[in-house]
Amino acid sequence: MTRIIAAIDNSAAARPVLTMAEAIARALAGTRDAVHVIEDGDETARACAEAAGAPMRVLPGDPLEQLTLALAEADVVALVLGVRGRPGGPRPAGHLALALADTTDKPVVVVQPDARPPARLHRVLVAMEGSPGKARALKRTIQLSADAGLEIVVVHVDEEIPSFTDQVQHETGAYAREFLSRHVMDAPRMRLELRIGVPAAQVLDAIEEFHPDLVGVGWPQSDDPSRGAVAREILDRSPVPVLLAPVN
Repeated sequence: MTRIIAAIDNSAAARPVLTMAEAIARALAGTRDAVHVIEDGDETARACAEAAGAPMRVLPGDPLEQLTLALAEADVVALVLGVRGRPGGPRPAGHLALALADTTDKPVVVVQPDARPPARLHRVLVAMEGSPGKARALKRTIQLSADAGLEIVVVHVDEEIPSFTDQVQHETGAYAREFLSRHVMDAPRMRLELRIGVPAAQVLDAIEEFHPDLVGVGWPQSDDPSRGAVAREILDRSPVPVLLAPVN
């Protein structure tokens, strides 16, 4: 049995985190556990967990250290946590979510404080770049989504569509087939959206068009301070929860 961990704080932002974790657990036929690393009390966290019917562990100590240990447990497949921010305004992802994504090989799902996750997941949008390392990192997300029977929209953004044929009308289709055969395994309910332009802007446009329940993006694990610019912008502006897939 797989487990999804809902890492909740002592605020009302715990509610959408618990809902999202439960939706993912249902999709994967797993269970949801709540974890609260105590910093400023636990009354609200306990009330939210009880209302959601989720068992909760209260852990003392450093949040990053405790949540990293929780993620490392063998039956845990993902961790869901919230970010603090003003509803309706910019929502920076926060240092804890990104620090966790730096230290684990498992997905970290980031939920905005004003998000309204559904009880059940239906559609996942995956933002994929063509580089082999980033494509491999997101294959796991695609496979989990496919196993759960979810509809998958893969959005690939490039500056231009490469020419594989001498007939312009066939180039887009040829590129789509080539991209899928290289980077994406078979999934019965999957479609590829080819976009040209600025990656983050195109992905955000696709979110508005397809209304997914969850968005998957790669998060590069490196010391480069400029890394993850696309993922950061999507985190800041996405109206739906974002899954960070670690990329070595």
